[in-house]
Amino acid sequence: MALGIVCATKTEVTPFLEKLDLKASAKRALVEVYEGEFAGVSVVLACCGVGKTNAAMVSQMLIDRYNVDAVVNAGTAGGMDRSVGLFDIVVSATCCHHDVDAQMVLMDSYPYYPSGVFEADSQLLQAAQDVAANFDSPVRFGAMVSGEQFIDDECRDDVIARHDPLAVDMESAAMAQVCFANGIAFLSVRGITDTAEHDGFGNYEINSAKASVLACDFTELLLRAWASRR
Repeated sequence: MALGIVCATKTEVTPFLEKLDLKASAKRALVEVYEGEFAGVSVVLACCGVGKTNAAMVSQMLIDRYNVDAVVNAGTAGGMDRSVGLFDIVVSATCCHHDVDAQMVLMDSYPYYPSGVFEADSQLLQAAQDVAANFDSPVRFGAMVSGEQFIDDECRDDVIARHDPLAVDMESAAMAQVCFANGIAFLSVRGITDTAEHDGFGNYEINSAKASVLACDFTELLLRAWASRR
């Protein structure tokens, strides 16, 4: 059994590489893929690049070429709900696309998804809940949304009104959709780099390294808890 870990950027994947007991690596579809052990689990780690297309492509590749049984997305996100602070961890109870008409594109079109909302795997989610109370930063569980844009004040209120998410990113929903279609467990773990009070791409750049380390540290704990139950 192997678990896939997918990060969007080099900053997000670096903390994992520093802790990975590397066994093999290869370049596939322009991205580096690393096989090894992390948190006592056999993993396939990849940096997919930013955006939903990259995220979906690499997630499907890990399922098809590396036979992963689950995928965890780890990295950074923007806080949407005003209760979410800088460097909080947000764990996806659900994921959806904020820039897609889910009814038309997903539910009323082939292959006819039952919903535009993709739920996290219950066992991975339970493991995250088990370790959350003792983590150094606040951990929040709820809705995560994804789209092909960096959310700032101009569109924040619209996304909140339609989806009421805790956090927003550019990859999670695509990975969740791919995993749903393949019957693969999925969970997203994101460290918060910017919020309504600390808005803008500049804050993301300043805070992304620390938030990425926190996401990696939390992922390590949840995977140890998850593996201990299997």
